[in-house]
Amino acid sequence: MHLFIESISHHTAEKLVLPSLLNNLNIDGLLILSHLPTEYISKVLSTGIPSVLIDHHDPHFQADSILINNRFGAYNAVEHLIQLGHKDIAFVGDIEFSPSYEERLEGYLLALRKHNISPNKNFIFSSAKEKEEEIEQFITALSEQPTAWFCVNDGHGFLVSSRLKQMGLNIPGQVSVCSFDNGQLSQIATPKITTVDIDLKHYGKKAVEQLFQRIENPNKPFEEILISTQLLVRESTAIRVKAW
Repeated sequence: MHLFIESISHHTAEKLVLPSLLNNLNIDGLLILSHLPTEYISKVLSTGIPSVLIDHHDPHFQADSILINNRFGAYNAVEHLIQLGHKDIAFVGDIEFSPSYEERLEGYLLALRKHNISPNKNFIFSSAKEKEEEIEQFITALSEQPTAWFCVNDGHGFLVSSRLKQMGLNIPGQVSVCSFDNGQLSQIATPKITTVDIDLKHYGKKAVEQLFQRIENPNKPFEEILISTQLLVRESTAIRVKAW
């Protein structure tokens, strides 16, 4: 097999212009990565080329999907915070950016519900862009502070952790921070951030395997395959000692 890679610009996606490789090459199958607009993905799928979506799905898509079990990954992370004695747990992330982020919010809420903790709507920042100014404004504006934070990805976790330290708070002595993805930012933060790990090599391998199966069996029912995650406990989470 030969692999061709094409990045899709915002302009191309907005104008619903098909990737140039579809016009210039005889393509047997497509792997479609996340964060492309739903309308654009629908346009690509309409070509009829066997396709597998990676980290994206939609009720209207007729295609296979390889997905992270975001709900259970987030559930395990938030349950970890609850088991450390935290009840005032904030959520930070932009759920409009990706279906994965919305599923992580669902996992956060599920963990609270399972442990009979009522979510505090003031602690849920579900439209948070990954920008330092937005995170600072949200944290500063809170009339009361949570004792723990669950962040939808490591970028948000890094920004939240940085802001809390700027406020003079000790992590994890006074407040715990947990994020998702096990990217570089969670590893270089001080302290290192507890996060949800994704086995990206296995993830990519499953996507390619599924695409080969789809090419060989074009009429079989479409599948959504969930890849499990693993919580990596690091220095940023600890037992809640007292409110501050």
